[in-house]
Amino acid sequence: GAQVELGCSAEGRPPPLLTWFRGPQVLLEEPGVAALRLHLPQVSPQDSGTYTCVAENRHGRHNRSLELHVA
Repeated sequence: GAQVELGCSAEGRPPPLLTWFRGPQVLLEEPGVAALRLHLPQVSPQDSGTYTCVAENRHGRHNRSLELHVA
């Protein structure tokens, strides 16, 4: 029932598109920002899983994943 906030930041020229995924599903996407926060209110065991932030521009793509476990 607690809230969780996941943060992601990236720099690039041109500024990257930041996207949060849970598995293959896009949760949040924002072009040209330096940081993107994913807010999960009142998490439950169904929110457990792999969350990935992807930063992408014409020069490449970089990502980081984390595993959220909710008991």
